[in-house]
Amino acid sequence: MTRIHIAVASTALFSIGVSVGCSAEHAAAPSHSAVPVKVKPVARTADVAVARYSGSLEPVARVDMAFRVGGYVELLGQVKGVDGKPRTFEEGDFIKRGTVLAKIRAADYSQKVATARAGISQAQADSEFADAELKRAERLFETKALSKADLDAKRAHADSARANVAAATAQAGEAAVALADTVLQAPMDGVILSRDLEVGTLIAPGRSVITLVDISRVKANFAVPETLVEKLSVGSPLSVHVGADRESSATQRNLSARVTRIAPAADVKGRVFSVEAELPNADGALKPGSVISVRVPGAALDQGSLSVPLSAVVRSPTDSRGFSVFVIDGQAPRGRARLHDVKLGEVLGNSITVESGVELGQRVVTMGATLIQDGSDAVVIP
Repeated sequence: MTRIHIAVASTALFSIGVSVGCSAEHAAAPSHSAVPVKVKPVARTADVAVARYSGSLEPVARVDMAFRVGGYVELLGQVKGVDGKPRTFEEGDFIKRGTVLAKIRAADYSQKVATARAGISQAQADSEFADAELKRAERLFETKALSKADLDAKRAHADSARANVAAATAQAGEAAVALADTVLQAPMDGVILSRDLEVGTLIAPGRSVITLVDISRVKANFAVPETLVEKLSVGSPLSVHVGADRESSATQRNLSARVTRIAPAADVKGRVFSVEAELPNADGALKPGSVISVRVPGAALDQGSLSVPLSAVVRSPTDSRGFSVFVIDGQAPRGRARLHDVKLGEVLGNSITVESGVELGQRVVTMGATLIQDGSDAVVIP
């Protein structure tokens, strides 16, 4: 009888143990929910119509204007307002060459000019007297009524007086220049980019107060890697796209341009070369500072290379200096993400060449890479 109870108890304990074990195993099993990601296939550079490079528009000429002398601003230049009445010029106003933009109080400098001119008169009078003394001394020396030493002294005094005239004249010239520098005039036709002064402001010499830019032409500035700069030259054709891709076509402008300047040396930090292309802007529609996309014809690229979007590249978890991409298995909407270490090449606009690690047509994750790990389930979204 006792043996039967033991057997029943053992059976019950085994059943409970199996039940608890199954429950624990079920609780420990993770739920594999697929992470939504966006992908793009690995492509050849030949499949990319153009290489795109971000850049910006800059004025063809820019002048940061400053007073050479200091003082209080007593006048600002004026332009006609929309109502036809004069008003103080503001940022964005077009200014003709020679227009008076600002004046500082000139009374102090006028006084210095007057003092310098008086100094010239005094020096000239002294010089004339010294010349007359020298002539008398020469006559006395001829009659042996004056020693050679006294004659030399008179001659030296006359030379010194003439030097004083030259010094006074130079000082007067400096005073006149300082007086002229109390007026700030536009050195070219242009648009006011910035204005940092008001009537009554105390201006220090050399501080930039007005920036004037010439936007009749603008420069498209962008940077390219060494592999591409070797294939570009002054005159190479470009397409400059102004306006964000997400905007309507009415606000976009595609302009043809040609390279006008290539930097002779690479930037120390980015190891890229600066390239410029000038664009006409007679109507002023192209605004300095605008972000642009410069497109280089695909014929200039290495047609045999593979490339992936820059957004697909992540840091390698095993190599602090390496890079990786996540590749989604197969072509189905749902798949497993696999981490591939890659060897990168040159940047081509928004893409980068890959020398090893991926194959043509493989789908690399371009959005959502920070949410997945090697082996994660992923679902591709449009």
